[in-house]
Amino acid sequence: MSVKSQVPLQTCSLKQCTGCDLQDKLLCVADRKDIIDFFAIFIVVFIPFMAGMIIGQFWLGILAWLGLAVIFFGYVEAQVLCRHCPHYGEKGFLLRCHANYGLPKIPKFDPRPLSRAEQVIWLLYAGVLVFWYVPFFVISSQWLLLFITSTAIIASFWTIQRTQCNRCYNLSCPVNRVPPEVREKFYERFPVFAEARKK
Repeated sequence: MSVKSQVPLQTCSLKQCTGCDLQDKLLCVADRKDIIDFFAIFIVVFIPFMAGMIIGQFWLGILAWLGLAVIFFGYVEAQVLCRHCPHYGEKGFLLRCHANYGLPKIPKFDPRPLSRAEQVIWLLYAGVLVFWYVPFFVISSQWLLLFITSTAIIASFWTIQRTQCNRCYNLSCPVNRVPPEVREKFYERFPVFAEARKK
């Protein structure tokens, strides 16, 4: 990782990653490559998703989905998921992480883990956005695009679990897959999150 391509974080006391026992094990520094990789994964899903909606001329369906997406990424996801992440506690109004880089930090930062209700809300809302296309493609009998989009979603989820979720800084996210030994090192380095887990 090139130090010049990294964004230094308030949550880390180190000036660079060299010698850190969490280096390359957590996405604690927003590297440009990781940001690009994350969005590239979702473009693979977005293209057939939007193509099918346009082919079927589901204009109201597209507008409704865009509205739900703006609400989700603009506020809901921050309220139930992002505000519990170390990146959210950094200085500045905009989030600097590999997944939601540049989004506003509107709700107040909370180092406690996600509650069960927050996990359920996030999973349900994200599920609605991801699988929004299914009834539209079935109604319009777009079976090939239904298969392509569904396959892309499965492949993207499998890829992101192996390349992003296994290093994600937000340890209480319901799809986080950071190994237990890395989690323990994280809590040793950031006691504020270790204490918040006990509350």
